[in-house]
Amino acid sequence: MSESKFCSTLCQQSGEPLAGTAPFAEHIVFITWPKKYWEYEALESRGGFPTGLKKWMKEKSKICGKISIRLASRAELGNDKVEIFIYPGKKHFSNVLPKDIPEILELNFQPNISSNLSYGKFENDQIFICTHGRHDKCCAKFGQKLADQMRYFIQKQNLPIEVWESSHLGGHRFAATMIDFPSGRVYGRMTPYEIPKFLESRKRGLIYSSAYRGSLFLQELEQVAEAHIQHFCSIKQLNCHVKIKKMENLVEDKFRCVAALRINDSFSESQKTIPDELTFSFKMKEFESPSGCDTLEDPQKRKCWEMDLPLSFQII
Repeated sequence: MSESKFCSTLCQQSGEPLAGTAPFAEHIVFITWPKKYWEYEALESRGGFPTGLKKWMKEKSKICGKISIRLASRAELGNDKVEIFIYPGKKHFSNVLPKDIPEILELNFQPNISSNLSYGKFENDQIFICTHGRHDKCCAKFGQKLADQMRYFIQKQNLPIEVWESSHLGGHRFAATMIDFPSGRVYGRMTPYEIPKFLESRKRGLIYSSAYRGSLFLQELEQVAEAHIQHFCSIKQLNCHVKIKKMENLVEDKFRCVAALRINDSFSESQKTIPDELTFSFKMKEFESPSGCDTLEDPQKRKCWEMDLPLSFQII
């Protein structure tokens, strides 16, 4: 099938920026479930998956902050017992009967009870890659290739990272999409060719900026600013950690922020000096691209943030 028949290809051709497009969640839950049972709506999956979790998630989010639940799968996974992974708390519940999933989640999100719940520790980091073809064919085409190659490179390098195939992560027009934990960094338009460079950046504690969509745990303008500034630092070949310190709305379609930039320690000797803080400004721009592969003939207009040059910038 022609590459032009996929929403992610057309989205990339439109020039829509990646930065600031990551989904947001204060809590994200992954439940293992065989992909053969996944439906378009993951929480309505077959094979004995419990009903009512979508409604529960929406109601509980009003109390605990936004909760997102996704499914995770890999080869030879069964549906007799499941594992539950919860971030950012880094909780791991294992050998859970499917019928007990709602009870475990309910207890976990009750503050007075959750401290008494028994859960395990994470032995490895985790990467979740969307391969949810029933939701959008881009994720099957591009996501599956990425997941297979990511496993290959991680095994080859003997890295302590688990690779899981995930249900819809949001933004399939940016396929292949993935989330890297425990950081919660969201990536899009990732290709197998980029995996070695991504893993090398990860080893050094750096964001892989060219495919970075933003942090799952940052919302709205703060996520936009942090992601765009990471892209900017990458272009300028500055290996920095970015922290947003101050946000200021100017008008409806413009804002600016002050960001603290800290050179990564492993590169400090090879980089030129930069200011401790820089001010960046942002403005709205309109893009047109399809929201999914089933709406290629009906592209949507959407407003995205673009970064102007920083108000002051000088490398010493």
